[in-house]
Amino acid sequence: MKSSIARAALLGLAWAALLSGCAGKTETMSYYSLHVPQASAAAPAGDAVSVSVGPVTLPDVLKQTRIATGGENGQYRLAEYHRWTGEVDRDMARALAERLSQSLGTENVSLFPWNRQSRFRVLVDVVAMGGSLGREATLTARWTLLDTAGEGAVVRRTDAVQPLPDAEHSSWVAAQQHNVEKLADEIAAAIKAAGN
Repeated sequence: MKSSIARAALLGLAWAALLSGCAGKTETMSYYSLHVPQASAAAPAGDAVSVSVGPVTLPDVLKQTRIATGGENGQYRLAEYHRWTGEVDRDMARALAERLSQSLGTENVSLFPWNRQSRFRVLVDVVAMGGSLGREATLTARWTLLDTAGEGAVVRRTDAVQPLPDAEHSSWVAAQQHNVEKLADEIAAAIKAAGN
């Protein structure tokens, strides 16, 4: 009787060890943001330009907390364990505002709803944000720069592409952060040109 109990116990331990080996490594949830806080903008000389950013609109598939990659032929892949920290449209607006503040040397940058005192208002419509893991991260956006001083509007499109060093989601997000910086730099250049 004791030997059959001992055999059953050993068999149970062997079975548990086998199952734990098959289970492998468990995935942990990772969270990402497009907004990377930066150092304070340089003190402006004289009257600083003022800018309001937003709204930023996104396709519905990109509004989810799960990160969506792909986009070729309208097909996306949603990551189960890689998610955004919050609302992607607000996160992108913050990232754009930070970069504009740096590029323009001003702290007079606000988020939608617009500050009525802002001379410039930036509206962004993200057409696509995708790319393939291990290959590239892409961002396409149409944006409008409104000059409240009565100088009219500038309407442009930015296409940004960053190659990826590996197939990690963290690399894809870092590349998208660079794409958002490129978008902000093009908007900043238009603001500087309009301000002259």
